[in-house]
Amino acid sequence: MTLTTAELAANFTGKAKSYWTTERINKLKSGHKYHVLPSNAPLLLRALGLLNKDASMSADSTRKFIQVNHLLAQFKPHLEDLNNRHGKIRILDAGCGSSFLTFILAWAYQEIWSHKALLIGIDNNETLITKNNKISDDMNVSEILKFSTSPIADANWEKLLAEHDPEADPDPKKSRPHAVVALHACDTATDDAIALGIRLKADFIAVAPCCQAELARKWKDMADLGITNPLKPAYHNPHLRREIAAHMTDLARVLILRGHGYEVTTTEFTMSHATPKNTLIMATRRGNYHKESQAEYADLAAWMGGSEISLAAKAPFSTN
Repeated sequence: MTLTTAELAANFTGKAKSYWTTERINKLKSGHKYHVLPSNAPLLLRALGLLNKDASMSADSTRKFIQVNHLLAQFKPHLEDLNNRHGKIRILDAGCGSSFLTFILAWAYQEIWSHKALLIGIDNNETLITKNNKISDDMNVSEILKFSTSPIADANWEKLLAEHDPEADPDPKKSRPHAVVALHACDTATDDAIALGIRLKADFIAVAPCCQAELARKWKDMADLGITNPLKPAYHNPHLRREIAAHMTDLARVLILRGHGYEVTTTEFTMSHATPKNTLIMATRRGNYHKESQAEYADLAAWMGGSEISLAAKAPFSTN
C-alpha cells in the first residue's frame, strides 16, 4: 500500500523522536541554545538534507545544522519586529534556488511564532521550483510557502499575490511584501533583489551576496585602457582585484540602501570557516531617502574612477 505524504511525514517524525533521546539532543546542543532541533524540526532537517533515513545526523551535517541555527538567529529579531507590527507577514525570496533560507523561515512561522505568513520563492529555474514545491508539501508547510518561476528582474508582485494569496488587499500599499530576502543570488542578481525590495518598499531587505564580479570586470577593462586612479595598483593584480571589488561592491550596496532610507548593518552570514562568501547585509526601512548617504555613494563611485554597480541604475536615488 502506498503511503500518503502526510503518513510518510508522520512516520519519519516518529522515527526522529525515537532516535533523538534527551541524551543525544543534549550532546548535539553541547550547551548551546538552538531553536531548530531534530526532535522538533525533523521534516525541515530532512528537507535540508541533514538527517539520514534513520533520522541520524552525520558529522558534516552537524556542522551545517549549527549554520542553520546561526542563520535563523540572525533573522529572528528582525522578523519578530515585523510580526509585532503586522497581522500577516509576506516574505519574497528573490532567486530562491534550493530555498535553504525559506524552508527555515516557513518552519519558524509555524513552529516558533504561530503567526500568519505567506512566503513566496521565485527563481528562473523551473526544475528547482517544481522540486521546492514538492519539498514544501513534504514538510507540511505548503499552505504558507509557495514557489513560482520568475526571473528576479521581471518579478510581478501583484501577479504573485493573485496566484498565491487572492484574498490579499488589492491596495498595493497594504499588500506589499514586508521582507525581501536573497541568499547567495549570484553576481548582479543580488542587485536585482535589492532593487526589487526598494521598489516594493519592503520593510526589511536581507541579502547574502555571491560572486560579485561586476566591478572586477570593469576594473580589468579600465586597466586594459590604461585608465589611472587610486585603485590602479589593484587593477593589474587579478586576485586582489576580485577581492577588493567584492568588498567595494558590498559597500556600494550599503550606501545605496542607506540613500533610499534604510538603516543597514552587515554581519557574518554564518561562521567564518564555513564559507568564503560570508557577508549578510540587512536593511530596515526608516524613511524614503538619506541625502548624506547618497552623496557618500557618489564620492565612492568617483573615487573608483566612475565605475558604478548595476544597482545604482536599477534603484536610482530620489529625494521625494
